[in-house]
Amino acid sequence: MPMTTEPASDTGPVVPRAWLAPAILVLERAPRFETVLKSALADSRRLIRPCRSPGDLLALADRMPASVCVLDWSGWPTELLGLLDRLQVAQCGARPVVIATSELAPLEWAAREAGAVGFFAPAPPDQELVTLCERLLDHLIGTASTAAVAPQKQ
Repeated sequence: MPMTTEPASDTGPVVPRAWLAPAILVLERAPRFETVLKSALADSRRLIRPCRSPGDLLALADRMPASVCVLDWSGWPTELLGLLDRLQVAQCGARPVVIATSELAPLEWAAREAGAVGFFAPAPPDQELVTLCERLLDHLIGTASTAAVAPQKQ
């Protein structure tokens, strides 16, 4: 994996920073979609990481380039378009999927213009969300690296 270095600081020396494998990052105030994805993908090698603030999501997306980002718009209705813009500026290759309330559905095209590759209003059936996340992640990193590993018989 590529490595960069953190800039020198007053508190210590320059430290190498490793990038991590892409994952499914879930921004929501309380676990709902995270639980659905973890349950559905339990037998796979896909990593699902919860984020409880936009700052957490940006930090993880920066460390885990090409991740799928599931964004619950109901938790941060005034901040989501700005967050989508910041993900694009960060050039981390994130694939945002927005889940909005029916009241926010008219903002779909604004979200898509800001970088969302998926948009649901209201929330989709669980399996539809799982399928989209799998497809986006598999497209980015390949199915062989995320497929479940069967035990080897000897």
